[in-house]
Parts: sequence; C-alpha cells; structure tokens
Amino acid sequence: MTPIDLRAAWNQIAASYQQRHAIPTDSAHYGPWAPPENQLRLLGDVKGLRILEVGCGGGQCSIAFAKQGAIAVGVDLSDAQLEHARKLATQEGVEVKFIQGTAEDLSAFNDQEWDIVFSAYAFQYVADMPRCLSECARVLRPQGRLVFSLDHPFRDCFFDQEEDDVTLYPARSYFDHTPMTWTFNDTGVWMRSYHHTIGEWIDMLNQAGFRLLRLLEPSPPQEMLDEIWPYDDPLSSLRHIPPTIIFVAVLEVRQ
Repeated sequence: MTPIDLRAAWNQIAASYQQRHAIPTDSAHYGPWAPPENQLRLLGDVKGLRILEVGCGGGQCSIAFAKQGAIAVGVDLSDAQLEHARKLATQEGVEVKFIQGTAEDLSAFNDQEWDIVFSAYAFQYVADMPRCLSECARVLRPQGRLVFSLDHPFRDCFFDQEEDDVTLYPARSYFDHTPMTWTFNDTGVWMRSYHHTIGEWIDMLNQAGFRLLRLLEPSPPQEMLDEIWPYDDPLSSLRHIPPTIIFVAVLEVRQ
C-alpha cells in the first residue's frame, strides 16, 4: 500500500482547493453535490447551540453556524486549511475557534460538551471510524445530534483505481474494503479514502450509541448534472447514481 500522509496532502492542495470551490459561508454545506442546509433544514435553529465541526477544512460551515448565533469550533487535520479558516472568519467578522487535530482523537474537548457534531465530506478520509464515532458520542450531550455527509458508498463502485478515474461500469465490489487511493483533481497529489457499506455505517452508529433519525440521498441540481455529465458525454449514465449520502443521528441517553 502506497504510504500517504493525508495531513501533508491536504496542506499541499489547500490553496488550490479553496480557490477552486469558493464555498460560501451563508449556510452550512453538505458537499459539492448536495443542497445546502438552508434548503435541507436538517439542523433547525442553531442559535445558542454549541456545534463542533469535525474535518472543518476552510471553516465555511463553522463560520455559517457562528453567523446564525451558534458557538462553533472547527477541527481539521490540515494546518493550511485551518490558516484559511482563521483568515476567513476574520474577514466575515465572526468569532470561531479552529483547532488542529484528527477525527479519531477529540481529547481537546470534554465529555458531553456539544449539542451537535457536524461533518461535511470528511469522514471518508478517516481510517478508524468506530473510534471516531465513539469520540463523537463522548463529546456530545445526551440527545445530542451527529449530522454528517460523505460520498455515497455506491459511487465508490464506479471508480477505477488503476485508471485513477470514474468508469461507466462498476470497477470494484461494493463489499471491497480496500482503501481507495487517487489523485486530487489535476493537482497530482495522492489521497486515500475509506469505503463502508450503508449497512456498516448504520451498524457503526448503533455500536457507538447513536440512533439513526434520517438517511438522505439528495439529488444534485439539474444544472449541475447537465454541466458535469451532459447527455452527450460517454459517462452521462453516472448522473443516475446518488453522489452524496447524509446521516442524521441522535445520541441515546446513557443509562
């Protein structure tokens, strides 16, 4: 297995990533393929709530929460992403604390400290998800919510690792747990992500003490589909595959 330092990789691509995506800060997002929070309304009114964002990247979601009156803190692996986040928070005129750390180790926070743990398109990069979910459960208050999005597991089947590209037909088994290595867009920087089936995600949530409230598979906007996979594209059939999955779970009261 090719050794990949994800912290170094994200530090290397942070500037180009932020420039390329220009993620807005008016509402929390659930990834490039999904409608934002102000359309999905999964969190409700967050004013006065304490929200921990795990894998905050450039800080846009945490900043959006702060704008809405929440007390928000972001954690991310990448120093360069956090530097961008701190500058952006200053530009946006909000107070958000950003901390360097990993999703598997939230020891910077106390037990039962947060009302919501939120993550957008970060958990697929986490090697030890049971440990991550256990940490999320530890820092959440009873009946606290865990809300996270990631690449839809079914989409992983259509990635050909040898070609380092998507393919029209399944190139790997849905049940293959081999970590996926790939280059990020045109940067040439190697990344690694991890695959779990939907059933495994639900089982891991249950084992960590969560109860699943909602599971969403939102369709991308039509204009996005037409731009990415126009009907004259040989890969246009990929528009029929859900690109994003969103989990909304509640922490059961500890007995």
